[in-house]
Amino acid sequence: MKKQMILAAGAVLLSASTLFGQGFVTFATGNNYVWNQFTTPGAGVKGNANIDVAFFWAATSATDPLPAFGTAGNTPVGSTQSVATNGVTSITSPANVYQTLINAGYTLALVNGTSTVIEQTIGASANINFGQVQVNGMAAATTYQLIVVGWDAAAGLNALTGGTYAAIGWSNPFSYITGASASDPNGTATANSDGMQKFGVAPVAVPEPATMVLAGLGGLSLLALRRKK
Repeated sequence: MKKQMILAAGAVLLSASTLFGQGFVTFATGNNYVWNQFTTPGAGVKGNANIDVAFFWAATSATDPLPAFGTAGNTPVGSTQSVATNGVTSITSPANVYQTLINAGYTLALVNGTSTVIEQTIGASANINFGQVQVNGMAAATTYQLIVVGWDAAAGLNALTGGTYAAIGWSNPFSYITGASASDPNGTATANSDGMQKFGVAPVAVPEPATMVLAGLGGLSLLALRRKK
């Protein structure tokens, strides 16, 4: 009797660990998926060690907030070029993409049980090859919405979280079903096989001096009005 109770308890624990276990994701793509539009603006080339990537996840009901900065998932032109994320040679709004995604309910992917960001410098073939990982907070066998973000590698991870990057780009939002185990076909699917499109990383446009002067004058005017009140 005692042995049966132990076995039953073990089965419950095993079931609970499967139910609440973290999901498996394969953060990888085929070749030619991340493009460099910032080294020579207007002449995109396949990215390499100059681009870092990470990904954000959210419930499938989340609304993608990034179209405000530009259209994602552009189709490459020819075999060696791709347009920038927003379809032009630079991103005109240097807003903090990280904070925008967080405010919209997305989470920056971390290695399960740690505070380590799932981040990688892309390969020489413009590919992501981080491999399979369990993601902190993502349940097993569950569909999530993912967005891959790329930025200039020289700036480092703090540039992404702090909004101080010189170049930024992101993929379209796509659905990914997490794996319940390392061998689950869902968790072994690459990002591009689950719907991620190719994207470019573009330079952030620096405001014109005249625009900065006008902005400064506007601020001084508001300060003067406040003092009068």
